[in-house]
Amino acid sequence: MKYSILYKFRCIMLLIIAFYASSYTSIPEHTYKEDLAELKRMKAAKNFSAESEKYIDLLIRLGDDSYLYVPDSTTVFLDEAYELSEKLSYFKGQCGALNGLGNYYTFNGNLDLANEKLKESLAIANTHNLLNEKLDALNLIGLALWQEGKNGIALTKFLEALPIAEKVNDVYMMGAIYDNIALLYDDNKDYDTALLFNEKSRQISIKNNLDIALAQTLLNMAVMYNKQEKYTMASKNVDQCINIFKKTNHFDWLGYSYQEKGSIILNQHNYKEAQEWFKKSLKIFDEIDLNIGYARTYMGMARSYLGLLDLDKAENFGLKALKISEELKVFTDLMESNLVLSQIYHEKGEPLKAYEYLTEYLRLFKKSSAENYQKGLGVLKSEIKFENQKKLLIQENKSAIAQQRLYIFAAFAASVVLAIFLISLNKTHKIQKKLNKQLQIKQEDLIKRESELQEANETKDKLFSVIAHDLRGPINSFHSLLKLYVENGLSKEQIDTVLPKALHNIQGISDMLNNLLIWGKTQLNGTIIKPSNVDLRVLVNENIELMKPLAIKKSITLLNNLPENIISFSDRDLIDIVLRNLISNAVKFTNKNGKVNINVVEMSHKYQIEVKDNGVGMAQENQSNLFDKNHNRTSHGTNNEKGTGLGLSLSKEMVESNGGTIWVESESNVGTSIFFTVPFRSQNNDGV
Repeated sequence: MKYSILYKFRCIMLLIIAFYASSYTSIPEHTYKEDLAELKRMKAAKNFSAESEKYIDLLIRLGDDSYLYVPDSTTVFLDEAYELSEKLSYFKGQCGALNGLGNYYTFNGNLDLANEKLKESLAIANTHNLLNEKLDALNLIGLALWQEGKNGIALTKFLEALPIAEKVNDVYMMGAIYDNIALLYDDNKDYDTALLFNEKSRQISIKNNLDIALAQTLLNMAVMYNKQEKYTMASKNVDQCINIFKKTNHFDWLGYSYQEKGSIILNQHNYKEAQEWFKKSLKIFDEIDLNIGYARTYMGMARSYLGLLDLDKAENFGLKALKISEELKVFTDLMESNLVLSQIYHEKGEPLKAYEYLTEYLRLFKKSSAENYQKGLGVLKSEIKFENQKKLLIQENKSAIAQQRLYIFAAFAASVVLAIFLISLNKTHKIQKKLNKQLQIKQEDLIKRESELQEANETKDKLFSVIAHDLRGPINSFHSLLKLYVENGLSKEQIDTVLPKALHNIQGISDMLNNLLIWGKTQLNGTIIKPSNVDLRVLVNENIELMKPLAIKKSITLLNNLPENIISFSDRDLIDIVLRNLISNAVKFTNKNGKVNINVVEMSHKYQIEVKDNGVGMAQENQSNLFDKNHNRTSHGTNNEKGTGLGLSLSKEMVESNGGTIWVESESNVGTSIFFTVPFRSQNNDGV
């Protein structure tokens, strides 16, 4: 079980989730009720023996989870697990039980006993090289130090635990530790740094598909935003949590999320809506019998009814919150319950009761402050004692120091000689290091230039190859046709035959040269983007007009299905190139009497454009490398049309330069659809 900070004892929120499954885990393999049933089955078996690692591990799981349901059972399970582990020399079990006990005592405010258990666990883990158990112990020690208010030392423990989590590849704990560190910075109101660590945790969860861990981090962030009164961000995060916990049936976490949602709305003084969320939270806690969830929700209900001046109901829920806080012995809830009740009785016009609860609140508050003061005083006494011992030691050794002065002078002289030697050696080392660095920089520049030269050579070879093989043929063919016309003359029938072919060759040569020039320019200079608001329907119409002669020749219908006012904030020239290549390709690979449709779908913050034909299609193996500039190949169209093989890789570069993506869906002898995305209209520039 791994633990993370989700609520702060010294703040309004309660550290509930830090104790329970605050672990970053996926859906649990065992529920508490299932583990209880398994315990009964094991004990009922004829060959049952308590001295088994499987039985011990089951006891540790029950001990870790029982605080939520039957708090008094926690130490019963964990003490038995520790005794059996010690008897069997099962060191992993000893650490697991001690870590669970340490966390239990931390949560209940018994920090001396908590530290004793956790230090014992850390010692066992170090002795027997149990990295996972050491990781848990360090994290829990950090939590205990944090509760004492020793955030600086707590941070060192979390930072010590982090490389261990990375070494054992425990991504769940890595996320938990980052969230713990975030809350330390949150204590110091360094919210920017805190959110950076939350973001690290969030990215780990996303990268490793850890939905539950992601939702737990988002809940952490929602709590932080709520405290900063950034209610929109808080609601956005908690809504995402709710969706994930619903989908995965994590009802305990769902109850906490409803509770936090109610708190966010309550802080905005929307009391009725807040009550609805608190009621949802109570319903879940009733269904799963989760005692620890009630106190905060009862207090939320009490505050909301207080805001609505329904004081009887506010009193009822306030008393319920106080009762459950006393049963669970949660110190901060006791304080807050008394404070809420004092406010309620003040509004009811019962000053004696209000004074009684306010007095109890102040007593608890002073006790908390006094305990922190005593801890600080103990540290101060230790420091004074150390200083006194140091002075005594100095006094006792004065005579010995005097006798050794001669040796000190000799040692000093030797030190001077050694220092001169070391300075000289260090200077030589620095010069050597500087020369090595300069050499390394020059070597890196050389490698970079070699790479650039190789890339330039490849670009040159590609251009020459295309010119030699792809352009020479159409140009020679066109030259032969013109020569035939000039030298021999042609009849009207022959001209009617020759001119369409000549037009076909000229269009092909134009397309090839256009793609070659643009491709060569981007390879040498990179793509320069000049975005503006572009009417996509108009752009599609222009390209349809351009391609219409070739389409008419093959009796192909070109359909622009884009409605009016489809405006994208893109580089017009680049999108024009993309549309021209895609429509040209569609015409090229569509049989006579075919159709090419240009469609659009409006998505979130972008448009999805589709160029769809019912042509020859392509096999699956050809689709994966379709846009790869290193796998370009020239294919002949249905009327023997020819291209450079650069059109689609160039289109990919143009689309991605505009912040979009491009992909293909195709089936042989059925047709091809090429999709690409472009952004919506810019709100800062209404011109097209």
